[in-house]
Amino acid sequence: MGVAKKGRRKIVRNGRVFYWSVRWDDVYMDFSPNLSIVSEDKKFIVSYPLWRNQMNVPPEHIFIINIGKEFKGLDNLGHIWERFVVPDWENEIVTPSLIGKVIDWCFTVEDVVAVDCSGNILANRLDDRKKSAN
Repeated sequence: MGVAKKGRRKIVRNGRVFYWSVRWDDVYMDFSPNLSIVSEDKKFIVSYPLWRNQMNVPPEHIFIINIGKEFKGLDNLGHIWERFVVPDWENEIVTPSLIGKVIDWCFTVEDVVAVDCSGNILANRLDDRKKSAN
């Protein structure tokens, strides 16, 4: 089954088709804007909260929520939400340039730091993988 395209914009990045939208979600018991990006095959699904100024998340712990199975540097992702620290992208206005930055970062990052919903560091996933390999 394909991605629902109604209300989403299409962007092609590195030969792949993605759809994105900004939606108001009530995930945290208030209505907050989130940028959602999904690949056409639904293997890549991320949500980037645009409400960082409303939360008490430290600027160095701004995160993206990975919901899909595909994310560079991580294997065997399931359907659990995992949050990872991201660069401080200027997100006052959502543009195709911002969408491209988010997608590119998700497919090139090698080392990710997991955080909880408040931005508190949980673990460094790359270090965890190295330990389990030994």
